[in-house]
Amino acid sequence: MIENKSAKRFLAIGAHFDDIEIGAGGFLALEQDRGNIIKAVIVADGDYDSLKGEKIRTKHTAREEGIKAFTHLGLNMADVECLEYPETKIPYDKEIICAIEQIINDFNPDIILTHWVHDTHQDHINTAMSVISAARYKYSLLMWEPVFPSGRLSTIPFAPHLYVDMSAYIGDKIKALESHKSQVHKFTKLNVKWIEGIVARAKFRGFECQADYAETFFVYRMKHK
Repeated sequence: MIENKSAKRFLAIGAHFDDIEIGAGGFLALEQDRGNIIKAVIVADGDYDSLKGEKIRTKHTAREEGIKAFTHLGLNMADVECLEYPETKIPYDKEIICAIEQIINDFNPDIILTHWVHDTHQDHINTAMSVISAARYKYSLLMWEPVFPSGRLSTIPFAPHLYVDMSAYIGDKIKALESHKSQVHKFTKLNVKWIEGIVARAKFRGFECQADYAETFFVYRMKHK
């Protein structure tokens, strides 16, 4: 396939399998449909247990669910990379910064997306900090809105700067979220309406910008061309 020279390149970097879909699934599906080039990077391997020692998700399950989710957004396996860091133990150090910087140099994105840096999940915070450091020579960096329970107790509330009308892709976003069956099961056991909450927020953000559904982003910095 001949690459469209005018296509923009979007690099989304999330801590876990499901984070990118939660925060920017509709936006990425929209840009993919426009013919732009998308790459997704997941930092953690997806394997984790509950505090009681119960297995919530294995590496294999996380990757399988993640790849299926991304197909609903128009991506394939070649568009997705996992750095295989241990779940809940993502660091903020030279090694991870260099790993992300190498990906940035190789892919040369026009726009980078990652977590809200004032999230309350340690993996999300360290991923965002690592991206900020690794992307120091890049001029366009967006941070997606955290979803419950991440960011709930942050002393610095999320402030939306950019609204993306992704009404036409809300169905794709929901299918992507439903692909993470292990997460749906986990939240169902906790009596948390996970997908319903994410969709409700998108509906509210859409109301704020006179759309049916929207995703919002904090503009860390942006270069306009």
